[in-house]
Amino acid sequence: MYFQRMKQVFLNRSLTSKLKYIYTALIFLCISCNLLILYGFFSREMQKTLSTLTSQTVETVSRNVDSSLSVISKTSTYLLGTTEVQNYLQDMNHSDYAILSRQLRNSLYLTMESMPLASSIIVMKPSGVYEGAARYTMPSVEMAFPENAPWYEELCAKKGAPMLTINADGFLSFEDNKNYITLIRLINSTEDATPLGCLFINISVDSLFSFACEEGGNFTDFCVSSENDIILPFLNEELNHWLEHTPPESFPSETTINLNHNRYLLLKFRTSGMDWNYTAAVNYRLFTGQHRTFILISIIILLISFAFFLLIALSTNRFVTAPLYRLMNAMKKPETGDFNHANVTPWHDEIGQLQNAYNDMVDKIQQLLESKVSEQKRLRKAELNVLQEQIKPHFLYNSLGAISYLVTSHQNEKAYDLIISLSEYYRESLSKGSKIIPLSAEINIVKNYLKLQKVRFPDIFNDTYELQEDMLSCQIPRLILQPLVENSLYHGIIPTCDYGMIQICVYSDDGKLILRISDNGVGMSQAVLENIWNTDSGNVSQSFGLRGTIERMQIFYETPDICKIDSRPDEGTVITFSIPLSRCHINSEADNI
Repeated sequence: MYFQRMKQVFLNRSLTSKLKYIYTALIFLCISCNLLILYGFFSREMQKTLSTLTSQTVETVSRNVDSSLSVISKTSTYLLGTTEVQNYLQDMNHSDYAILSRQLRNSLYLTMESMPLASSIIVMKPSGVYEGAARYTMPSVEMAFPENAPWYEELCAKKGAPMLTINADGFLSFEDNKNYITLIRLINSTEDATPLGCLFINISVDSLFSFACEEGGNFTDFCVSSENDIILPFLNEELNHWLEHTPPESFPSETTINLNHNRYLLLKFRTSGMDWNYTAAVNYRLFTGQHRTFILISIIILLISFAFFLLIALSTNRFVTAPLYRLMNAMKKPETGDFNHANVTPWHDEIGQLQNAYNDMVDKIQQLLESKVSEQKRLRKAELNVLQEQIKPHFLYNSLGAISYLVTSHQNEKAYDLIISLSEYYRESLSKGSKIIPLSAEINIVKNYLKLQKVRFPDIFNDTYELQEDMLSCQIPRLILQPLVENSLYHGIIPTCDYGMIQICVYSDDGKLILRISDNGVGMSQAVLENIWNTDSGNVSQSFGLRGTIERMQIFYETPDICKIDSRPDEGTVITFSIPLSRCHINSEADNI
């Protein structure tokens, strides 16, 4: 429903408004589509580039880490069978303990030279006694015996194979409170393969992943985790908090997340050697600057597109909509009677041809109007003259009939008075040749007429008048009320053979002059009323005066619904004329119509 209403509002707008809305919508749609396409292309290409670059880097890093740990593991394998380690763990003579410890410590320091990533090496007996070497500080042992550590059974099951843990799974502690990757191996006797002790090689996570700890590197952040431990956490605490609720196993190898108005590309890679998850978090903002040229070119293309659309809109407005708007305003002028030519464009294009066709049409309409006005004036004058000439002999015939009745009934004095009254009636009704007379003069004509009729029909009827004095000065066509009164008398009251009443009312109501003639005669049926309104009907003998008067009023006041007739059989008839007061003060110049 709302869409239909908006559609109707749009379709009812002017052509200029429609074109403005259409061009605005097209510009907005074009810019929006371009922005969406450019943004999608930019995002896809950037994500593709970042994904490829980061994947290659992560794979390289994982291979380097695996290679470094593999070298340390191989070196530790060589260390297990050295004489210094075997003698230190198998020594039963306490007198040689100091010498064997010094020899083992020297051997461990030499071994650390070949393992630059190792921060410390510890060789521990089952009793908890140990000897070691460290680059800076030696870690502390938190448990008295290795067999108490949670990893000991798994280590024994490996039968000498290396085991990687974080901080020896709580067995060791470090003063700097940082994470260390601890490679643990079970040391077996070279003679009978019985367990002699344990080897611990501690590798600093910061040293192993020194590239990831550099601020402003290729990665915004970097994380390494095993199945149970976080080996290297993110530098960003928000990413660490997100990772706590979303472990690496729960998201795909490549995904995009939004954290605190920052958009990150997460890439996950799982190594086959150490079974670790490498997760790189790349912030898109770090790479936006690399595409500034591309964005600048896109903005320039959008501005050029907008400029072309604006140029097209201005050209259309100047050469199409503006001339059409001026032509439309010129075409409205004939409604106010202005038939001047439209002059909106000097060119001979489609709008110019439309202008010329409109000017030709205006000339023809003006000629037709002038011809029609002249014809209507002649027609109205002829109709009024014919109607009035028809009414005059009709009334004279009735008046002479009354005089002849008095003469034949030997009422000579009444006949004489009637002739005098008739002469005064005609002198009043002629009004010195004027066809428009005051309403007061028309009332006097009616009074004289009824006076004449009372002589002929004594004690048959009575006439009453309700007249609004300020309305009697209104100008109306002469002989309007007399034919109606005559009809009331002859066709209404006399046929009843009873005493009747004729009432004439004049008053104003809602800006109109009301003339009402009512009687209590026999009334009229619906068929008779339809016959009166039917101007094509040939049966006019009984309705000649009434219909002729109505036609005169319709022609004179140019109002088709000026009269209303209310009549029912045996209930009388009421004829009401409603004349606009603005047309009732017509002076004598109307006689020339």
